[in-house]
Amino acid sequence: MAATRVNVDVPGSSANLGPGYDCLAIALPLRLRVAIERRPGPLAVEMAGEGAGELPADATNLVAATLLAELDEKGDDLHVAIDNRIPLGAGCGSSAAAIVAALAAADLLRGREANPASLMLRASAIEGHPDNVAASVLGGVTIAAGDPPTARRIEPPADLTLVVAVADERVLTRDARAALAGDVPRGDAVWNIQHAALLVHALHTGALDDLSVALTDRLHEDVRAALMPTFQELRSRSAELGALGVTLSGAGPSVLVWCAADRADEIAAGVRSIVPSADVHALRPEPVGLVCG
Repeated sequence: MAATRVNVDVPGSSANLGPGYDCLAIALPLRLRVAIERRPGPLAVEMAGEGAGELPADATNLVAATLLAELDEKGDDLHVAIDNRIPLGAGCGSSAAAIVAALAAADLLRGREANPASLMLRASAIEGHPDNVAASVLGGVTIAAGDPPTARRIEPPADLTLVVAVADERVLTRDARAALAGDVPRGDAVWNIQHAALLVHALHTGALDDLSVALTDRLHEDVRAALMPTFQELRSRSAELGALGVTLSGAGPSVLVWCAADRADEIAAGVRSIVPSADVHALRPEPVGLVCG
């Protein structure tokens, strides 16, 4: 039976995770909540939180546009309320979360269950890659592969905290991708395979001491560092901070400073002193993915 009111709640995410380019991601407790109601009247879109007053509050909003395209209707009787806590354009998975939320809401409005495998397939086709989508759907740490989009979940280590520095610089994803080489030396590809495998093992077993070795990359971070001074500065001072590692969040410019939970506040304070213009959060990985109500 079709529903007249639905609620969906989706986490943001950080993808790439050092050597895990386009395959590894981790959900963040920065969430997007969408409430939709069918009622008499024209389409109405309301925005609160991150993006309010900046993102369009009409049918061109990514949540609304994805929802209407999936439903194949103009939405003349829909009221869409969006409460977003995910930073925009910062490499924290805001677009993937919006797409997942809209597709799940469309399924619920049609009286269908929001199926994770179906959501992965459809959302990845829209987003263009499956890594952020997987973390938004499943929560925790995810391993994603394409063609067809496939994801597996790892429970985040209990002692892990991420200090997220949302940089005030802005870099378009297309520019960050354009900086990458079309071909890479075999040695660099082998390096990333080795270290991505070690990273998966460390996250699966909770062996945080391995992260300082595992979180190293030769495919994307070095060439992007010149575009992202916050990342360049924090990575160069990782040992001074006492971090387990420093990685770009997605295509940047936000940065993940990896640390043990008992040192998170100290390291967050250090990050603030180094990059006072950044918005800094000490966050535990988000174990819960998509929630529907």
